[in-house]
Amino acid sequence: MFRSNFRWLSIVAVVLIVSSHVNADPCGMVPPIYTGNVSPIARIGLQKTYVFHKDGMETFVIRPGFTGNVDEFGMLIPFPNPPALRKVPDDIFEHISKAVDPPEVVVDLSVQQFNGRALAMADGAVAESAMTFKSVTLDSVKVLKQEAVGMYEVAVLAAGSPKALKRWMDQHKYQYPKGMDDVTGDYIKEGWCFVAVKTKVGNKGAVDPQPGQRQVKPNLPQGSAFDGHVQGMGFRFKSEKLVVPMRLSAFNEGDTRNVVYLLTDSPRKIRSIPEEYVRRQISGQQLHDNLTKPLPLRIIGGTEADIPQYRRQNLAKERNPVPHNGLAKQLFASDLEAEKTGNMSLEQEESEKELLRIGEHFGLRGPDIDLDIRSALAESHKKTEAAGLGMLTGMTLTVVDGDFPREVIAKENLTFAEYEMPAERNTRELYEASKFAPGGKKEGVLQTGQIDWQRIDQQTARSHYQMRGLLIGLLGFSLIGICITCFGKRSATAATFLVLGLAASLASAAPMQDTELKTPDQMVEQLKDKTTSDAAIVAIVKYAGQNQQQHDEIVNRLGGVAKKDSELTRRGWAIAAMAAVGGQLSDEILLDIHADTKQEKLVRTLAAAARVSSTRTTNGLLEKASLIREFPALGRPIGMRLVEKMSGDGDIDAKKVIEVSNKVPVLQSALAPMIMAFGPAKIANVIYDADNNDQLRRSGAAYMASLAGQGESEAVSKVVLERLRFDPQASEVPWKGGALFVPGIKWEKETATELVDNLVRWHLWCDVKSDTASQQQIHNNIRGVGLSRVIGYQSPRWRDTATTTWLITWREVIGKEKLEALLEQQGLEDNVKYRATLTQVAPRRGRRGGVRPVPVRPAK
Repeated sequence: MFRSNFRWLSIVAVVLIVSSHVNADPCGMVPPIYTGNVSPIARIGLQKTYVFHKDGMETFVIRPGFTGNVDEFGMLIPFPNPPALRKVPDDIFEHISKAVDPPEVVVDLSVQQFNGRALAMADGAVAESAMTFKSVTLDSVKVLKQEAVGMYEVAVLAAGSPKALKRWMDQHKYQYPKGMDDVTGDYIKEGWCFVAVKTKVGNKGAVDPQPGQRQVKPNLPQGSAFDGHVQGMGFRFKSEKLVVPMRLSAFNEGDTRNVVYLLTDSPRKIRSIPEEYVRRQISGQQLHDNLTKPLPLRIIGGTEADIPQYRRQNLAKERNPVPHNGLAKQLFASDLEAEKTGNMSLEQEESEKELLRIGEHFGLRGPDIDLDIRSALAESHKKTEAAGLGMLTGMTLTVVDGDFPREVIAKENLTFAEYEMPAERNTRELYEASKFAPGGKKEGVLQTGQIDWQRIDQQTARSHYQMRGLLIGLLGFSLIGICITCFGKRSATAATFLVLGLAASLASAAPMQDTELKTPDQMVEQLKDKTTSDAAIVAIVKYAGQNQQQHDEIVNRLGGVAKKDSELTRRGWAIAAMAAVGGQLSDEILLDIHADTKQEKLVRTLAAAARVSSTRTTNGLLEKASLIREFPALGRPIGMRLVEKMSGDGDIDAKKVIEVSNKVPVLQSALAPMIMAFGPAKIANVIYDADNNDQLRRSGAAYMASLAGQGESEAVSKVVLERLRFDPQASEVPWKGGALFVPGIKWEKETATELVDNLVRWHLWCDVKSDTASQQQIHNNIRGVGLSRVIGYQSPRWRDTATTTWLITWREVIGKEKLEALLEQQGLEDNVKYRATLTQVAPRRGRRGGVRPVPVRPAK
């Protein structure tokens, strides 16, 4: 089903701000620079699929994750009928797993607490094509539909033969899967259609836009336009029988482990797949409760009554299920509502695609703009949830997890049969959905549902009162008894008186209408629809260019629409139109919009992005980088524009991009993929170029470490070794002009040994040259535990930087003969000072940090 023999650039998630000041001597190897709020996309085994089926309506959701260069990535997915397409949230599968097993809120009291159904097609294009696509001639391909959904360009195709399908895909730069002609031919014989998907990169509008300019192909490093976000895709289609088209996926290399979440009106299993792969089945009622009731509360070491007041105040917020499985609730409800109404695509799903298209117009992509769009459509989602969620109780969610036999899925699509798994296997203890593994036994007491704190407090107070009375009574009688015994009845009488606080875009292939738009009213009206917005913007730019009066008239009209209009998508396209028109008045209105906190966050973000798209200078872009703190989604378009400006007509230089990243730290996440796309050799130039300052060098080393963490460890270590290889004829150290920085990667023993061996040789060379500064830098790097542990030597003290100490230490690793050869390489075999290291005992760190002599162990 997916094309998988490519490599993707992926990055990890936490931001390291590089300090503006770097000491002359580095403290050691430089750790990776972690950048971006994204999920890694390289395939690591698990492939997750969500399937919904009820009364002839089916939904199929995937979030692909494969290695490969983003410019070559593609998918080819067969369907029995043309599907309606939509984007789904990128973290949808995490939310589905937590709908199966909601996370528990744990209060540990054992430690001290501190305060403190009709099937009618809604999409006309799909409805028409569904009746005609099965009559395609042998040597032709019929395009049923073309869209852009977020970062993907998508084509729904009917083909007469695999040969014709491959030819069309090759001509339109889609990736046709090699070796799959037989399977593709089977689908064609059965009358199925195909959805072809490719990544939408390389073309970006509004680069120094001129009136009417629509697209520019920027000069960027290979793969650099990709920012790490692999978007989830949803396909809703007619299918009387439940079927999952997974045959093409058998051609993917690597692990075949799949996790399938199946929402149906009865419990099911997959035919030809072992029953044991059915790991969990959740009734619709339980699923409804998991999505709507507070998260389970596990109390360890006490009861509800023991939970202190300050902790109770936060529990309502902590137990809110929405941040954990709210997206799953939206997904389930939308599918049930679609089945109920017979609409292949719901209104908010079409709105989301249009808003994503507007975002892509400005280069906005990723979780930040996705969140803004979801927030803007929150009310629509609530209505869908209210309408659809009630039907969930009649459904069952089945989780199938296991290594699907390649020969089975290559032979036939996945089909399903009625199956209810044994109750004794259907437990969280044996399989926890979010772990894809046994959950195990847990201590403490699990509480579900709301907690009546008032009742608990009353019971606690009553219990305390009764216990206090009992204690006082016992104490009183004890005193009376004592007094009677010791002092008589009178004293006893006296004693009796002594007794408590959780897009898309559509760059539609539909042609622009031929009808000429003449009046501003006509132009503005056409801004709401994906099939007319492009033509409307062109007409608006032409109208504004006639004279100043018309310019101001149309810009003010657009500003009014952008600030307040009943159609959110029209507001977005009005903002895009103002950016296309340009000028000071447009900029002032856009500034007023994104500064108005009463406006929706999405509208404000689009207005700010529009100003970015109209900025023509590097300094102007750097000034607008301050907006990223308030509008994080701007990081990507600003970063891309800066790279475009810096590249000009020639090749872009890694040094320039890193300089900008250091100067404006908020751009690090946006620029990191572009920097890492240069590869180890070009980044190494930044680290070891004599003209570069220490801040640049440290940043380069950090990006090199990040590359190693993303599967480029061998290439990184090879480049570093080449740059730091010892040359006895050298006149200067390889890192001349600044400090020595070594990427903090997971070194293999062989390469680590080679690295340290060369640096020890440089240490000796520097000693002869009296270059104490370089000696200190070498000492700081090779003394780190990252190298010493993997090789197996114990480093000298921090202050003991002497070359003789390092020679003795290194002799224990390589042996006496190799150390003697090391001295001979530099003509020092007869030097008394250095020759003594062949026999001297090795210094070792004492218990209190001192050095004690120990016998020299022979090298292994």
